[in-house]
Amino acid sequence: MAFFHTHIITGPIHSRRLGSSLGVNLSSTKEKVCNYNCVYCECGWNTEWTGHPTLPTCAEVEGALDTALAQLRELNKRPDSITFSGNGEPTLHPDFPAVIAATLRAARKHFPDNPPIVTVISNATQIGRPEIVDALALCNKVLLKLDAGTPHAYALINRLQKGFQLDKISVEQSAEEFYPQLVENLAAYPHPYTLQTLLFRGEYEGERIDNAAGSEWEAYKNQLKRIQPPAIMLYGLDRETPAKQLIKLSAEELEARAEELRALGFNATAFF
Repeated sequence: MAFFHTHIITGPIHSRRLGSSLGVNLSSTKEKVCNYNCVYCECGWNTEWTGHPTLPTCAEVEGALDTALAQLRELNKRPDSITFSGNGEPTLHPDFPAVIAATLRAARKHFPDNPPIVTVISNATQIGRPEIVDALALCNKVLLKLDAGTPHAYALINRLQKGFQLDKISVEQSAEEFYPQLVENLAAYPHPYTLQTLLFRGEYEGERIDNAAGSEWEAYKNQLKRIQPPAIMLYGLDRETPAKQLIKLSAEELEARAEELRALGFNATAFF
């Protein structure tokens, strides 16, 4: 079953990467709305929608977060992280900068002595926009995605949705056309962040996918040399995937890939 978010706030849940994580969904609670349609997405495939999907307003997000944090404070259960991921890419929200500012206020209000960190898990497609870069700079932890070393694998895995439109944001390039720009934007990103990469292998629609070995893994390492990320997080499949013929890597293989990156001088960690 897809891990679909039916509310603005989820949890707290235990995250293998973030500890006790209070999730914030800036996408629709009825439809999956994203400019990616990843073969491994725990929320399932994108929804075929008509018209304009309804996203929560900044005021609705702030109200829901304020209520959740007040309840947790009463229970003496401070979350480690307020985490933006949800049913789609959070930085697509038209008021994303205002939402981040409201989140920081709420965290300080309810836990003034030790506010939870604010984490954004992003597909990095919007980091070419200065207002998004500025908003992410206010966050404690930013995870930016890169799952492929070549445009072809990027198209197979992440499936950037050409023709996607939301508010003033549109996708006019194919995945293969956009990939070089994604790499350049990651290389130019001016603030601390962690590059997150999900490694797996399998098959989708008759095409073999393997971003953890062979020429694709070598291409990925070459992109890392271009990007020079401050930190790298490798992780494997954890929940049900919409594409059914995907294979989870063993902990040993994930750790071996991280060790390979460390040998190249990168700050790499594997999460199982």
